[in-house]
Amino acid sequence: MRLKGKVAIITASGSGAGRAGALIFSREGAKVVVGDIDPKGGKETVKRIKDQGGEATFVEINAGQVGDMQKLINTTVEVYGKINILWNHAGMPGPGIIEETEEVDFDKSMAVNIKGGFFATKFVISHMKSAGGGVIIFTASASALRASPWSPSYALFKGGLIPLTMSMAAYLAPYNIRTNCICPGLIDSPMARVFLDRTGTIGAEALENAIKDFGKKVPMGRVATPEDIANSALFLASDEASYINGAVLVADGGLITRY
Repeated sequence: MRLKGKVAIITASGSGAGRAGALIFSREGAKVVVGDIDPKGGKETVKRIKDQGGEATFVEINAGQVGDMQKLINTTVEVYGKINILWNHAGMPGPGIIEETEEVDFDKSMAVNIKGGFFATKFVISHMKSAGGGVIIFTASASALRASPWSPSYALFKGGLIPLTMSMAAYLAPYNIRTNCICPGLIDSPMARVFLDRTGTIGAEALENAIKDFGKKVPMGRVATPEDIANSALFLASDEASYINGAVLVADGGLITRY
């Protein structure tokens, strides 16, 4: 019960690591607000939390829309009265190589990967101050730390979350608000499949083989499970990490040691 009595918001928690985080945070005692663009996935996460005896609420959001992030924060306060944890997990692969990148796709990716979390953080600060402190977590990427030639815009936006994390860590520490970020490698999740097959032309079997082949590049011999990343977030959200602020936690099985 490391999060007993806490209220946690997790964006993109309708699937993948976000859903795993919502389930784990709930088991650790938190009331969870599930923010996702997919109502079916978000409501399924809430159902699973309630089935295991927890409490959760779904809020439909587009993480690239500032108004939706304001709605997410406001709804949480209306339902639960406070906010202790904000995990800005939403992201998207975005366009691929630079020659094929169109402005509209660049802007959409920027909005989801960095703008949404920036403004969710803006809107949550006053509530965390009122609660006497809190925890903010960003999901960046190993691509923020090592070259990603096939995804320059993704690397750019995820890379931007690292100085944002450090800036917020320095600014908010006097209010007992800690800010950290996680840099995962490839996660065995729906987003990973979009990342590896942006055109939707790779067959299902070939796509699964591509994920396994990527895992062979990792020193630990596999890609991350959603629970691997969720447990990293749980640690950062818990009091066990009470003196960790402005940190970049790399959770990639050692992948970046090879590049």
